[in-house]
Parts: sequence; structure tokens; C-alpha cells
Amino acid sequence: MNHPKLTLISHHLCPYVQRAAIALRERDVPFERRDIDLGDKPDWFLKRSPLGKVPVLVVDDDVVLFESSVIAQYVDETTGGHLLSSDPLEKYGQLAWLEYSSQVIASIGRLYNADDQSAVSAARTNLENIFRRLEQNLDEGPWFSNEHFTLVDAGMAPAFRYFDIIENLTGQEFFTNTPKVAAWRKALSERSSVIDAVSEDFTERLLSFIAARDSVIGRLANKTIAAHRAAA
Repeated sequence: MNHPKLTLISHHLCPYVQRAAIALRERDVPFERRDIDLGDKPDWFLKRSPLGKVPVLVVDDDVVLFESSVIAQYVDETTGGHLLSSDPLEKYGQLAWLEYSSQVIASIGRLYNADDQSAVSAARTNLENIFRRLEQNLDEGPWFSNEHFTLVDAGMAPAFRYFDIIENLTGQEFFTNTPKVAAWRKALSERSSVIDAVSEDFTERLLSFIAARDSVIGRLANKTIAAHRAAA
């Protein structure tokens, strides 16, 4: 099958880029990934991206698609449509939960940016409520739509990845009371498309990103980095 030339403009930490990359890998679509520095956006990127955000998918060096959910749906539709249900009601339900995953990512940002313990507690409570809602909507698994991997899974996988670091830094578990969500998180962490959506040094990069925040968890990240340097 002939595919158009695809270039995914990305940032190495962006969870929304990961969502698009997972969709591309799930559908076995060849693409080039081009990382940029979001702190110093090149002019060529600003001309390509209407919102000045990643991801951006450039198709045949000509057409530009932006917004991760749009990119993921384009990839799915043009390769046979296996990441969303063929039933319209179920399909749009899945797209609604894909949007929900964006709210999860935003809530995680509030957690690692919280500047005092009260704000941390509030952010944690909010996330626990989110996970309880997900728990109520999960069935047998291993994926959100049972045996079918969908864009909902592609959307949630980058969110769950944050907790590999956050749980280690805080010494707290976030999924004790949501066993189905915990099992889903584990299954996603072992999926090849999820693993390949980030670079090998992603954990170190994310730790440094969190450490740059003047926040409770940012300060914990700084201590962890200092301890690693002292032990080296």
C-alpha cells in the first residue's frame, strides 16, 4: 500500500505527540519524526502550525494537520479504520473518552505544578475521582474497549506514563482503589506502540522537566537528581 509522506513535528515530552505517534505505530504507517524546541520555536514551524503547538502532521510536504485527535483519526481512517468502532454511537463515545484523556493530562499538570501540600492534596483528590470514573467504565479489558485497542488507549497511555515518576517521587500509589485502571495502565506500558512513542531517555528528560518547576513535586525531583549525581 502506498502511503503519503508523513512528517510528525513533535516535542520529545509532549503527551499529545505521543498520542499521534502511537496511532501511527499501531497502523504501521511510516513517518519521519522531527522534534523542535518549544522554548525557541523555529520560524518554519510557526508558519506551519496555526496554533503554534505540537503535534503537527505534514502530509506530502504540503497539507498540514494539527490537533492530536484529528491527526489520530486521519491516520486511522486512511489505513482501514481499526482504532475506532464502525458503529457510530460507539465511535463517538470513544471520541468523547479520548477528549476525557486530555482533561486527565491537564489534571496531572496541576499535580506536578502544585506549590504547596494543600494544592497537592486537592490535585490528588481530583485525579482519584477521575480514576474512579474510569474504573466504572472499564469492563474486562485489557483495553478500554475490551479486546480492541482504540484511540482511547492511545490517549490515556501518555497520561499514565507520568505516574512512573510521580509515584516514585512522592512514595504514594494512585491506583490502589482502582484495580481495573491499574491493570489497564500496566497493559498499556507493555504495548510496543506505547513504548516506542518516546525516546530511550524520556524518563530522565521528564524528571528534569518536573524539577524545573517551583512546586512540591518539582523540589522532590530536584532532590532525586542531586542524589543521583552524588552517587555517580
